[in-house]
Amino acid sequence: MTTRISFSQLRRSRIGIILLLFALLDFGSAETLPWVMRWSPKGFGPDGPWNAVLVELGSAKEQIALYPGAWWTSYIILSSYCSNFTISSYCYADDAGTFSAQSTTWDNTSIQYVPDGTWGSLDISQTNAIPVYGKAHRSTDMMSLFGTDIPSSNLITVQDGYQTYPGGNNYPLEVGTLALGAQYMNQTFGDIGGTIATGWLWNGSKTIESYTYGMHIGSSSLGIPGSLMLGGYDQSRVLGDVSVQPHTGSSAPINLLDVSLGVATGSSPWNSPSKEGLLAQGNSSLLGGTTVIAAPVDPYLYLPRSSCDAIAAELPVTHNSDLGLYTWNTDDPHYQNIITSPSYLAFTFTKDNTNTQNFTIKVPFALLNLTLDSPLVDRPMAYFPCYGTEGRYALGRAFLQAAFIGANMKIGATNWFLAQAPGPGYARTASKTILAEDATTLASSHNDWEASWSAHWTPLASNGTISKNSTSSENSSTGATTSKASESSDSECLSLGAKAGIGAGCGAAGLLLATLLVFWLVRRRRRQKRDPAQETAAYDALAAQQASMVHISNGSSFQHNSTGWAKPLPRIELDDNSPYQGPFEMGPGKTYSMKYQREL
Repeated sequence: MTTRISFSQLRRSRIGIILLLFALLDFGSAETLPWVMRWSPKGFGPDGPWNAVLVELGSAKEQIALYPGAWWTSYIILSSYCSNFTISSYCYADDAGTFSAQSTTWDNTSIQYVPDGTWGSLDISQTNAIPVYGKAHRSTDMMSLFGTDIPSSNLITVQDGYQTYPGGNNYPLEVGTLALGAQYMNQTFGDIGGTIATGWLWNGSKTIESYTYGMHIGSSSLGIPGSLMLGGYDQSRVLGDVSVQPHTGSSAPINLLDVSLGVATGSSPWNSPSKEGLLAQGNSSLLGGTTVIAAPVDPYLYLPRSSCDAIAAELPVTHNSDLGLYTWNTDDPHYQNIITSPSYLAFTFTKDNTNTQNFTIKVPFALLNLTLDSPLVDRPMAYFPCYGTEGRYALGRAFLQAAFIGANMKIGATNWFLAQAPGPGYARTASKTILAEDATTLASSHNDWEASWSAHWTPLASNGTISKNSTSSENSSTGATTSKASESSDSECLSLGAKAGIGAGCGAAGLLLATLLVFWLVRRRRRQKRDPAQETAAYDALAAQQASMVHISNGSSFQHNSTGWAKPLPRIELDDNSPYQGPFEMGPGKTYSMKYQREL
């Protein structure tokens, strides 16, 4: 039987399809995409170069580059810092940008807590392995993220300061830091509150879906741009297994089990394909592993000195006692074999905060061939960024060039994420992925790590020399296969749609529209419906857990009240006798007095 469709029916079906498209657009607007941070096209630092994000500060929107990944407070270097020529006649901080403080919204006098303008220790670093001293004030000012403004951002503004390396020499500061989150959405000092960018975008302007972020710092020298999204992440920067573990609200700890050498393909530049046990070599107390923190604001691999020495013994490097780092012996033939081949330094961790699973992040030595420059040295030289310390062990930007890091700061879902990140052959189109408010895990891509490096390293032949046949077509063939699959899928969908007929298509469209509408209404209601009693209980539980130093468990279903930023938020206040910094900015060995207060 042949079905005839009149012109009026056809017109109505077209109108229905158009209405459906508008409905889908409206539905999509309820899901706010992650906020994509802007990165500077320049690299920074005398020990990198390192990628940094850009922000605008103050009413004049002064552009400044910052290292992202701090907790609670962003450190900003003032323009007045450059008026002191005691340490250096050149102001290296000007390269990333300094803040003139000529802003109508700047306030550096209302918060009466340290640092208060007197000389003292500054906890810019999460390790304090290289101590920083200076004069700074707690301040607030408007921060712009190129399209949205963050009022009263929580800042520490530095007017003078220096960092002291092991040899006793003092060096100037160069780049400030950007806070991405904390235990709460803001930090309160008496009646004054300082906001944190990610928290404000979620609970203040409601620009993003969750109090989360996902970041891959990338490599400035190898042309891997940074990726930072607030309220989500770029799924293409997440490869393979993802480890999920609790953070403390002020640091991201994980158990490091071992450090080893390996080769992805081809022959090894060493006598064996791999070498394990380097973490505990020379120190049997490390056989069970040790806790390290992910520290994006710090540059090096902060490991036990015995571990750094064990790794260095396998490399053509020399220890520089003045800097506490290792310089590459670039005249040694093994140097080129190591940094240009598929050899890597592997870090094996406890996965998902359990004792039953492990996972490994591989850092190619191409990323560990960094450059020391002035003012640290008189002339540029290649160095290996292992810094032996007996303090707080941490994996800084050198490690995070090869790793993805993310976090959920919402109470009840306080986890952080760690995964392998791609190399220079990364996917050029970002895969923006929303993280839900209660996200306790995230999905990885199906991209291959070795394929992302295959065009950028040279496998060694069996005799230990560089192989002539050094490239791989795996990337291009994979891309072609994907493209053909997409075309085939599109063709099949079109063919089936033609067979179905316009009438059936309109019916399906109506059903889909109704389903989407119901889902959208339910979701809106769930987001708006909050339970104050549940909120109170969750904050009380958090205070008790923090007092006993117990991590919040995974998978809590607590829903935080985010219906209005003006609603009083739980806050942490400092007692008058609290030394140095705010409650979650204490350096190793410092103590503080902490008082939890909930406004009713």
